[in-house]
Amino acid sequence: MRDIEIYIPRIYGSQVSTRNIEQATLLVLDIVIPNVSCQLSISLCAAGAMRKVNLEYRGEDKVTDVLSFSSEFPGEWQGMTLQKEDTNIKEFLLPPDQLPTIGEILVCFPEANRNAKKSGSPIMNEIALLVIHGILHVLGYDHGNTSDKARMWKIQERALCEFIRIADNPGPNHPTI
Repeated sequence: MRDIEIYIPRIYGSQVSTRNIEQATLLVLDIVIPNVSCQLSISLCAAGAMRKVNLEYRGEDKVTDVLSFSSEFPGEWQGMTLQKEDTNIKEFLLPPDQLPTIGEILVCFPEANRNAKKSGSPIMNEIALLVIHGILHVLGYDHGNTSDKARMWKIQERALCEFIRIADNPGPNHPTI
């Protein structure tokens, strides 16, 4: 079981489908952690909100297209550096009906829209790409060096191609998205 919470501000609601975001999310989760129950939160936001969060958590006073916050794989945040012992997150008991939260994804809609126009792809494909990219970060993937980047990009491309295939040709096992 997977619980995916998706928040889309009304201003973007006519341009983005919750179902599309959910489909992209499930595709990448099925590739990387099949049959693992989890909870994940995905929110779209405006440029000002993204800039504020990016400054607060990364110390970068600029807008970015996606930010990921992982519950399992801590990253460096503004004003702190990880020590070796900080990388082990202590497990705690969840209530019996609560799924483990793997993280949160924040996607900046105006940046996604700008990226889509620049690449000539539909906005939904760009948002799917950013969601997939963000989830891979939540799951511990990174692109800091060539081999890590190649591994992450391979999974990202596979999930995005599957998303586009399903979106373009929904079959009997895939609802129209």
